[in-house]
Amino acid sequence: MLTSWAWLLLAGVSIAQAEGLKINSTFEVGVDAWSIRPGQSAPPPPGTRLNNGSDYDDHVNLVLPDADTKWNYRPVSPWVRLSSHVRLSPDIEGTLKLRADQLMGAHVDVANIDWAPSPYLGLRAGVVNFNTNWCRTYDVDSPWMAEPDVFCRAYIYTNINNAAPGIQAYTNTTLGDYQMQTILGIYRPMFASYETKEFGFNIGALAPNFKINFNRKISAAVNFLHLQTGTQLRVGMMRSDQGGAYNPRPVDEGRARRNLIDNYYVGVDTYLQQTLRLRYSASKYASRDFYDDVLVVQDKNKSETLELIYDWKSTDMVALGWSRFNIAAAVDDAFLNFRADDFFHLSQSSWMMSWRHQWGKGLFSTLQWTHATQTNGYEGRRRPGSGDAVGLRLGYQY
Repeated sequence: MLTSWAWLLLAGVSIAQAEGLKINSTFEVGVDAWSIRPGQSAPPPPGTRLNNGSDYDDHVNLVLPDADTKWNYRPVSPWVRLSSHVRLSPDIEGTLKLRADQLMGAHVDVANIDWAPSPYLGLRAGVVNFNTNWCRTYDVDSPWMAEPDVFCRAYIYTNINNAAPGIQAYTNTTLGDYQMQTILGIYRPMFASYETKEFGFNIGALAPNFKINFNRKISAAVNFLHLQTGTQLRVGMMRSDQGGAYNPRPVDEGRARRNLIDNYYVGVDTYLQQTLRLRYSASKYASRDFYDDVLVVQDKNKSETLELIYDWKSTDMVALGWSRFNIAAAVDDAFLNFRADDFFHLSQSSWMMSWRHQWGKGLFSTLQWTHATQTNGYEGRRRPGSGDAVGLRLGYQY
């Protein structure tokens, strides 16, 4: 079901069409089929918390396509993408990007109005992207079914740094052969019930009666584009401040919680040769979890992604990807008289290969293989695991 954000922008697009305004839209639809070993044998029982040392959670930490989805996973599933831009006036543009797939469910990723009173300054308001990742959900030439970046292919992680209602101010500056854009943003994910359940990396450890009271984010990003070669560099940061409490409050371990996350991001996209493209990104997250205003849990999370994309022919593209994601969590809980410097550890890495072929008249296919390994554990214990996924996508672009 579409949110009010989508209906608002769709209504704007309909009005623009009726008045003959300039509209650019891309519509994609398709079906994905995955074969995964080991597969997810069954969903977790109600109330099961992630990362509790079970075989199910070992598989979740592989971040394969069946590991963490909004809708119940199905090996064969349809998907839809819509990206639309409408020029309302010479300096005002509306943008809508929405999807329906099992990873994110029916989700609005962008629904905003962009006002640029000059070539050097602009404002966006509505559902806006944080600009702290390079997910290519709406890229018409992406070679991937499931991207190497874990923050683009797992529901809980995508929610952290995807988008939210907010306001952004940006500037555009030309520096010789470079164009620089700076972006500052303020966000309220819970506004108009856009996202009411995101609570950083800790949502899996919360009981169903935990109520999130506030979620506030700010971000800053700088993008450099070399106008001659197309090389891009992005540097960004985001801070999240979240808080909530149990209602009703249980007798044990039911303390109010506050979560602070600082996210730092850098990404590079460049051509090594005319047909060979390299992309690299790195993220660092520092998460601090307070129980009744006392710092208890500290997470240090790191993510890296590397891709080589080769334009083999005008109709064919092949890609090689690698990613690594680490979590190191420490606990110092004076209330429970418990301390563990190595409370939780996760080291996850993936190798991916894909081949995309354009069949003509909008029809395309993607074949992807992924091999993932992980090691996780609590209080010094370690549980290794590995898995493979082979997927085939048939899609149509309109």
